[in-house]
Amino acid sequence: MHRRDFMGAGLASLLSAGASGPAFATAGTPLRRVVASEVTSLDPQRPTGSLTTEMAAELFTGLTTYDAVGRLGPGCAESWSSSPDGLTWTFRLRPKLAWSDGTALGSRDFVFALQRYLAPETGAAQASRLDAMVGARELRLGRGAPAKLGVSAPDARTLVIRLERPDVELPVMLSAAYCVPEHVIRARGREWAKPGLIVTNGPYALEAWAAGAKIIKLRRNPRFHDVGAVRIDRVDWLTGYDDATRLRLFRLGEVDIASIEDSGNLALARRDLGGALRSSPECAVGWIGLNLARKPLADPRVRRALSLAIDRVILAQKVRMLAEQPTDSILPPGIPEYPAPARADYADWPMPRRLAAARELMAAAGHGPGARLRLGIGFPASPTGRKVYLAVSAMWKAIGVDVELQPLEGRAYNAALQKGQFDVFSYNTFAAVPAASIFLDRFLSSSTINFCSYRSAAFDRAFEAAERQLSIEARAGFYAEADRIVLRDLPVIPLYNGVSHRLLGPRVRGWVDHPGHAHPSRFLSFA
Repeated sequence: MHRRDFMGAGLASLLSAGASGPAFATAGTPLRRVVASEVTSLDPQRPTGSLTTEMAAELFTGLTTYDAVGRLGPGCAESWSSSPDGLTWTFRLRPKLAWSDGTALGSRDFVFALQRYLAPETGAAQASRLDAMVGARELRLGRGAPAKLGVSAPDARTLVIRLERPDVELPVMLSAAYCVPEHVIRARGREWAKPGLIVTNGPYALEAWAAGAKIIKLRRNPRFHDVGAVRIDRVDWLTGYDDATRLRLFRLGEVDIASIEDSGNLALARRDLGGALRSSPECAVGWIGLNLARKPLADPRVRRALSLAIDRVILAQKVRMLAEQPTDSILPPGIPEYPAPARADYADWPMPRRLAAARELMAAAGHGPGARLRLGIGFPASPTGRKVYLAVSAMWKAIGVDVELQPLEGRAYNAALQKGQFDVFSYNTFAAVPAASIFLDRFLSSSTINFCSYRSAAFDRAFEAAERQLSIEARAGFYAEADRIVLRDLPVIPLYNGVSHRLLGPRVRGWVDHPGHAHPSRFLSFA
């Protein structure tokens, strides 16, 4: 079915939404997944949001990857090992790897891919997580040449990575450094990831997509190294649909998997489609970021007061109503080897005690009935965001803080965040790769995503000590210290831990709930 035909059928169905129940597509049709986000690029090294993270896992594979239950395992590399000092890693590639156009894929492709991934013009969001590699930081900051990066290809199936310091989580971080085709990029430049040109090495290849179109059609890649385990031939991703439309499409059986992000539609799904609803904790957090470059927020007493005054239970259960867990911890659950994030000392205080302590702190900082503090709070424009920050402003009003809501559309919001234009801001983040460092490294004084302008020598020392450890267990101990320091200093105010909600059609098999964000189609099948 062409996009125009599908859209016509979908609109006709929506207009006759009195259908008694789902009449799901037959086994001969594609797996259809509908989401709110839209895709602006299929380049896996330039992700622009949660959907591009999911699409990268459909089309590409790195040295390592995650399985159906969220465990790290072999990707293009069949095995790997490190030297006793942890400074040299050797990856052995699978035999007979190939790109979707039939071109052989070897270790040289990974040399090129890592050089491109770390190049400043690529702008890969996760690039700093490979800073342990020799020459990586210099390359990323535009001060070093790609040829000086510590990666080499002794032969077609061997890749050697040299580090400046040990990094026991290197295989974890490499899972997001997807391989990209040098032979196409050299020939096509930035156009390489467009329909008709893009070449992939993952379970699926691109069948059809046009910029601005709402459907991305994928077909099984016959040259994928594990193609025999990919059970579904074709996958259609329907993108850019609002929550109510996604729910209607699922009810009408026009899609197999639908994400639900709005509390009203979640309530309807629970009432009418409870057997199809899958809700699971996600390795994600909702924070309020505080701009410490703004004078009032440089005072730790003010930051602690703002945190004390927020009733997280009310926000989670009465305002957002998305089954999220209220939290006073910086880190979410679901991080391997890090089962118990630090909790604030006031986490179990009743709200009257918290409010009294908050008022005392504000008075000590020179704020009160006669000297109220005024703050602007930025957030991506949405009905849920507006409800949340109206509730927060009411909670802060009780301790002498007046708030101006400053909603902006997505791209404008991100640009303003980068420029430090807000006093206070919505700061939600998820880990495509579940690791403590994904959440903590943004608080480093040198981090390019330190939107809070937080500076702490103690935090930097603890985090950098963690990075030097030769075991996951030793690293976790130093991360715990860094976690406690951030929780004490409060450059962000934690609110809730994320939960994902998806509706699964009756013919879908193989779905496993886990804290990771992506659930690739390669692990699914039809009944």
